[in-house]
Amino acid sequence: GKKEEENKASDLLSSNVQEDQLPGTQVVDKEVTVYDDGKKEEENKASDLLSSNVQEDQLCTKRYLLLTSQKSGSTWFCTVLHQQKGISCGGRPGIKLKTPVSELLIQYSHMTTRGEISNVTWPEYETKLDKAFAEVCDYNPATSIGFKLMYDQIPPQFIKNGNLEKYLKENQVAIIHLVREAKILVLASAHDARERGKVHHTTDPSMIKETSSLEWNEKIIDRMLEMEKCSLDWQDEVHKMTPSVQNFYVAYENTLVEEKRKQLVGQIAAFVLGIFDPDIEKAEGILLKQSESS
Repeated sequence: GKKEEENKASDLLSSNVQEDQLPGTQVVDKEVTVYDDGKKEEENKASDLLSSNVQEDQLCTKRYLLLTSQKSGSTWFCTVLHQQKGISCGGRPGIKLKTPVSELLIQYSHMTTRGEISNVTWPEYETKLDKAFAEVCDYNPATSIGFKLMYDQIPPQFIKNGNLEKYLKENQVAIIHLVREAKILVLASAHDARERGKVHHTTDPSMIKETSSLEWNEKIIDRMLEMEKCSLDWQDEVHKMTPSVQNFYVAYENTLVEEKRKQLVGQIAAFVLGIFDPDIEKAEGILLKQSESS
């Protein structure tokens, strides 16, 4: 009698049995696995967790700002971050580039140029920050969301009075400070963009045009020194926020070699997600450069 029952069970498992014909059985990749009722439920939960990228209650729970300056490689680096699972960088789709718009508070750069940045009130600026994070979450929901924020898009009065630090602390916003340490290349990149008709980024090879060499003179040297001081001053401000605000310093030059870039992106993923991925497979970003100098 026992042998007959075993043969029946064997026949059931070896035949093409439909899932609803065998109680307590789950078909996975054409293989049949038998669970008891309790174990099956737990296995299904684990499988669902592994198969879904992010659980709904984990979306947009972590925030970061990519703090940087113009011509630092930040648009490209934002696309590198955006490739990583669980990380979004930027909001609505771009018109020219096939990437999310990553610079969401650019109006404040214009206000700085016009000398109006000191007129910005904190309630207005706080609302803009909230709306920027909300835009990223709406268009590109992920566990960790962020966008890039330029030095000149932060009203200096909110650094001095501590409002920005308080906002970052209360909303648990981390800072990734991206610095292009070779300031001469920052100036060369800006020079190239001007000669190309203010075209800063492109994914169209036909837009690549040769430009003249950047003239080396005392004005350029003074500008380099000024930019170096600006980067150091901002890094000092970021350090002053520690430990209230977590921060991660990134030298753009360290992202140019693929293996080093993957290692760095793995560390940044751990920083903004709390999960370290040592096997980053994709970290090349979207090709935006137009020449070696840019």
